[in-house]
Amino acid sequence: MDGLLNVQYELHNIIKKGFSNFKKTPKDRLNFEYLEVKLENLEKDWLSFRSNNTKLYEISEPDALSSKQYVQNEIYEATEDIYLLYKSLIKKLLNQNYKEQPNKEKTIISGQQKDSWVKLPKISIPTFSGKYSEWTTFRDLFLALIHNNETLDSVQKLHYLKSHLTDEAEQLIRHTPITGANYSECWSLLEQRYNNRKFLANNILQRLFSIKPINLESASGLKVLIDTTIDCLNALKNIDIDVSTWDIIIIHIVSFKLDQETRKQWELHNSSSVDLNNLPTLDQFKCFIENRIRALEFVESRKASVQRTSGTSSRPKTFVVTNESDKLRCEFCSESHKLCFCKKFASEDVGKRRDFVANNSICYNCLGSNHRVHECRKSGTCRIDNCRKRHHSLLHPEQESHSRATSSTAREPVESARITTSAKPIVSCLSTQRSSNSGQVLLATALVEAESETGDQNIRALIDQGSQACFITESAVKRLQLKKTAVSETITGLGGDRAINSKHLVSIKFKSRFNRGRKIEITAYVLKDITCYMPEKRFNEINWIEMQNLSLADPHFNRPNKIELLLGANVYSQILQDGIKKDSTGTLLAQNTSLGWILTGKVTCQNQFNSNSLENISVLQTDILKGNGKNL
Repeated sequence: MDGLLNVQYELHNIIKKGFSNFKKTPKDRLNFEYLEVKLENLEKDWLSFRSNNTKLYEISEPDALSSKQYVQNEIYEATEDIYLLYKSLIKKLLNQNYKEQPNKEKTIISGQQKDSWVKLPKISIPTFSGKYSEWTTFRDLFLALIHNNETLDSVQKLHYLKSHLTDEAEQLIRHTPITGANYSECWSLLEQRYNNRKFLANNILQRLFSIKPINLESASGLKVLIDTTIDCLNALKNIDIDVSTWDIIIIHIVSFKLDQETRKQWELHNSSSVDLNNLPTLDQFKCFIENRIRALEFVESRKASVQRTSGTSSRPKTFVVTNESDKLRCEFCSESHKLCFCKKFASEDVGKRRDFVANNSICYNCLGSNHRVHECRKSGTCRIDNCRKRHHSLLHPEQESHSRATSSTAREPVESARITTSAKPIVSCLSTQRSSNSGQVLLATALVEAESETGDQNIRALIDQGSQACFITESAVKRLQLKKTAVSETITGLGGDRAINSKHLVSIKFKSRFNRGRKIEITAYVLKDITCYMPEKRFNEINWIEMQNLSLADPHFNRPNKIELLLGANVYSQILQDGIKKDSTGTLLAQNTSLGWILTGKVTCQNQFNSNSLENISVLQTDILKGNGKNL
């Protein structure tokens, strides 16, 4: 029995090593004869291995054989898996490179028919990651090229199927052995999970109805509108939904998303038709939009050329030189802020504030000093008690206020006006200090997958439960190609003596690396930078036994890297889950969240890597004046 076991171990190693070396074989050696010889040798080794395995069970007692490492380590099952993969790879190369002939095409030159061999490009099957939007394309191609291909056996089909699955879809059948009987089961699992026509139709319709309207006529906007509409209709047809009678409904929905001029031209086009009793068709609407796109492309190109030509002409230019300290100068207290943010001005009674504005020729609506109220371009109105009159909330008359009692003092409406004028300050507190040689303090960081037009991208976030708002860097906005909304806000640092402006607000969706099914959508204010690299110095991993089994939100928490996203308390409350751990010293804390386990606290590291130490202490206080935001 021991002799046969040695032979089995040797055959196992021969097949395993042969498969490993075969994958490294240069392509120029993989000719037809070489592959046939390899397949023949593999079959011989496998037959010997199977024969010896049968003899072992014939001559051995079951209890004695079960105690051997051969049975306990499942050598036979491991060898069978290697053999199936080895044989599948050889057959794949034989079929692809030498059994398939190129497509024969016929060309006619000068009236004579000639045969020409044209090698068409290879058709590649896209990988499927588990997204419902990718399922229909993947399913149709896989059925046509692999599933319905009679030249392939079930083992090869299962091998192709596994090699074209990633992420969630791959995890669904990851531990299924590659055998002929398992192919049908795996394909049924995928169809049962992802061939959900109701969910697919819901996503397509949601995309169709969420097309953004066009504000200004442009060829690019019309292209996006009509292309998205046609793509959604084709996607509905692919899941066997009849849309042939939807023309008037689709035209009604899409026409309301056109800009005013294009919609006017469409109605005039319909009115000029011969038979007004017939309803317009989708083909007619599509033809009109395409003609409109061609016309606008021509006009826009002419405008661009005229602007380039006129740009060289000399025009009188006026330059204004201002001092940096004079950009923000309060007319009431002469400090560096706007009049609407002046605490001293707000503490005065309404009568004095109205007299001051009138005597200094200041705008009653926005409190600007360079124009009067009839020239003001801002659309804001008074917000106290739904007044809606064209004056600033700080100038709202006392006798018109219905929100206070009759016995209130003159100071009460001042406070009410000051609160209503602008949103409550959004405070974000973040403090980092120079680390010592004995250790440094960790702040909670996490790697999240943010959505973008080019696909999901990893972004490093700082979780700050002391912040009332979320922030994102300009570089991250550009990388994720997020659409900006214009806002007007002022951010002051510690002490309030330095002000920076954030002009944009973005909406961002992200998900956990461990739970991709749940998405979180937030709005974040755009800043050039959030903070310095975190942590300040690189250090060796922490020797904490319990932490080794945790799924960390930031696996590289010990390496300095940039922070591109700050998640405030509103997000912290959504991601927090049950579970908290402390190390033996009580200085390091691990909390369980839907993004993974986050680490905070002091770490004592003897082997820190030297780096330039930075200090940054900032307290962000954001006073936001929300105007009519527009997408940029």
